[in-house]
Amino acid sequence: MMKKMKQIFGLFLVLAMFSCGNSKTEGDKTGKDSTATVTAENTKLPEAITAELLEKAKTEGKAVFLVITGTGAIGVEKATANVNGANAKSKNSVVYSLNRDDAKNRDLVSKFEIETVPVPFILVISPKGLPVNGGEPAELTADLIIKSIPSPKQDEVNVAIYDQKPVFILVTKEGLSDKEAIRSNCQKASSKIESKPAIVEVNFEDAAEKDFLKQMGVLKLNGASTVVVINETGQIAETFTKNPTVAQLTKAASKVIKKKSSCCPGGGGSCG
Repeated sequence: MMKKMKQIFGLFLVLAMFSCGNSKTEGDKTGKDSTATVTAENTKLPEAITAELLEKAKTEGKAVFLVITGTGAIGVEKATANVNGANAKSKNSVVYSLNRDDAKNRDLVSKFEIETVPVPFILVISPKGLPVNGGEPAELTADLIIKSIPSPKQDEVNVAIYDQKPVFILVTKEGLSDKEAIRSNCQKASSKIESKPAIVEVNFEDAAEKDFLKQMGVLKLNGASTVVVINETGQIAETFTKNPTVAQLTKAASKVIKKKSSCCPGGGGSCG
């Protein structure tokens, strides 16, 4: 479980590297504190989460903003204000709380690996039920909570990475005649690889995927579809701007990328 969660967070960080220098929120650009203001109205601790409520949010495709509390937690009001502030701005989300010291929450604490995080702690769970970001309230502001929510297609990619599968991301649009052939090659390559890479198709003209495409460096299509290959550790292994062969896709899916220095050194945090 720990390895899988690290891969999800790793993908979040890897993609953030593509937008270094451009990932600050408007509040950050103006030097203003983008955390939510603590008021009597927005510091009421959210309803306690249960496995059933978590599954309900996943079924309804809603992100979950979770306040983790526990014995000795100081600053729960700030964490609550941040998640409530984010929820007020988000189109499709819910807020809950979780006391990690309550015995009835043992399974959820184990599931999210929050046994040792400093409390209070904020955990962002994607619409598909995966933890995609987390931090203390001073770090994970309302704006950054919202920014952590993956697009629908990015969430699909995260699911594949969580399952330790490589991913062939086919970026195309209406009118391109090559997508059927590329999709066929992706399917053939996937059938040859033991881990069975997932195939995620993204419409280049889908406004909801604009940021995800930008993070992957897909800024335009030059009359042809693009394929981005992500290996099973969440690294972008190869980008093809024309129809790749089955052999090329197979090789890219198993490619290991050595870490290089960047404006997000050591995987210690996103450029945001």
